[in-house]
Amino acid sequence: MKKRIVCVLLALTMVFSVGAVTVFAAIAPPDVEPQNTAVVGFITRRYSDTKAAASADIDFTKTAPNYTIIIILQRKKDGEWITAVDVDGNTHRYYGKNSSSVLTYDEWTVKKGDLYRIKCISTDRHDGIQYTRTCYSDPF
Repeated sequence: MKKRIVCVLLALTMVFSVGAVTVFAAIAPPDVEPQNTAVVGFITRRYSDTKAAASADIDFTKTAPNYTIIIILQRKKDGEWITAVDVDGNTHRYYGKNSSSVLTYDEWTVKKGDLYRIKCISTDRHDGIQYTRTCYSDPF
């Protein structure tokens, strides 16, 4: 009985292992380069009812020969996130070359009582291929 349970568990492990490899191969074939933006981390701070700041740390899986980072301040209105068009400097762009990471810092004068978040669009070009990743901070 004990051998039978071990055999069944071993067979199930092999079946699930093969299934996972098949799914991975279907999602990311070996000849396709993975997304070049690896990690985007945010630090946000509301200094007062009307002052806010945010920093984004963007790390690439490789050195990005050319990159563009767009930081957009969004405001929650009627249950949806929209660009905070009523806030000066709601969009900041960072351009650069030959970097494996980018650290941004931005400040805004915001509206008292409104909820905000950061939308970060990271675009890098490598070997003629453009990679884009969009990430969002937690609300602040």
